Amino acid sequence: MDLVRFDPFSMFREFDRYVDRSPASRAWAPRVDVIDLEESILIRVDVAGVDPADIALTVEDQKLKISGSRSLDESVETATYHRREILTGGFSRTLILPDGLAADEITASADNGLLEVVIPRKPEVLPRKVKIDVA
Repeated sequence: MDLVRFDPFSMFREFDRYVDRSPASRAWAPRVDVIDLEESILIRVDVAGVDPADIALTVEDQKLKISGSRSLDESVETATYHRREILTGGFSRTLILPDGLAADEITASADNGLLEVVIPRKPEVLPRKVKIDVA
């Protein structure tokens, strides 16, 4: 009987090989920061390499859907890659919005691969200061 050395990490290496086979065919989703400001919600989306014209924002039933696609230079597609980690193709992120936002007043801007979406709060939801009269 031959002795076979047991390698407990062989499963992880096999899994990595399986996952790394075709990263270009995997779906991708941009990273998102959601910041709760006093008068609005600020959403930052990492969309490096995505043309702002290829991004769509839709609001329906208190859900903000951010979708679009990223494509890279097609002349490189026939080349042999040594490593390929930048995913291309379509993406979609859906965020559930809290109550009290003015969804019809959303503004968005893109700069240096960062999309910023600002959703203001409705005036009746904003905290208000009450003046105390001194007698």
